[in-house]
Amino acid sequence: MKVGEIMTHGVRTCTPESSLEDAALIMWDGDCGAVPVIDHEGRPVGVITDRDIAMGSALQHKSLSDIRVSDVINGRPAHLCHVDDDIKNALKTMWGQKVRRLPVVGMDGRVLGILSIDDVITHAERGSRGQTVPDLSFDDAMNTLKAVARYHL
Repeated sequence: MKVGEIMTHGVRTCTPESSLEDAALIMWDGDCGAVPVIDHEGRPVGVITDRDIAMGSALQHKSLSDIRVSDVINGRPAHLCHVDDDIKNALKTMWGQKVRRLPVVGMDGRVLGILSIDDVITHAERGSRGQTVPDLSFDDAMNTLKAVARYHL
């Protein structure tokens, strides 16, 4: 199974120059907890999460409109996967990097979507109910979730 088969398409993005307020509004409007951060060519430079916004605001004692995304994600590498990657390789990246979401890029390196642990669990769950989902077991999904959740406790 390829990442492109289960990823979330049509995700909104922000730039390092965006304010935390802008990023928070994107999350609110999209009912999501993370937004890929892209450069001027559409290539990912990171991911900002709702936790990043909360911590950035609390630690900098400024309004969200006065804090740039780059102020809170600066220096963190952009962990990602490719649309044609095998799902098990993406799970290894999530597990190894302790992240719940990966920007998904195409051949040109531009963001096409995002792969979340929710996407993985949803498709593994379908497999556990008798539908055929090759290469993605419920155990794979749960073990990845456990590894990522353990890091955030």
